[in-house]
Amino acid sequence: MGKFRLLAAVISGTVFYVITSISCGRNSVWAERQMEEQRRLLSAHAVEIEKINEELSLEKVALEKDMDVVAAYARKLSYLKDGEKLVIISGLASSENRIYDPGTVLLHDEVKYFPEWFCKCVGLVAFTAVYFILLMFDAGSGLLHYRGRRPGEHNGKSREPQKRTSGRESLAASI
Repeated sequence: MGKFRLLAAVISGTVFYVITSISCGRNSVWAERQMEEQRRLLSAHAVEIEKINEELSLEKVALEKDMDVVAAYARKLSYLKDGEKLVIISGLASSENRIYDPGTVLLHDEVKYFPEWFCKCVGLVAFTAVYFILLMFDAGSGLLHYRGRRPGEHNGKSREPQKRTSGRESLAASI
């Protein structure tokens, strides 16, 4: 029974260690989900930045090749060609200056997980708890005997097993 007790405790401790490592350890399901969420956010921001980059590339090409675009930007900045006259009409909204939003800074979050020593401690605690529970169960059932005492000893002194006698024999023995 002692080997079964030890084997059951070792198996249960190992199972608790493995379950803790798989669910909450460094390479666990929990850590994998956190990394997957970060990857999703990074890819979404990368798509936004690529879109802004394409718009800026088109605008750069337009500024390099088309002089009418350069003239339009110059007029927005109140520059005039020779022979043009500036007329300012009050009450009209000024033209919008387009400001490109490069996105938000996205910092890498550290993945949260339980360290390996914690997973091992969970397994060790489970081993100890199961071992002592089985030990107490065996002691309560009378399956566990202490090595220092024999079943016939009481306080280190051996007792003679008493013979059962009938009432007449004990009366005759006492006379």
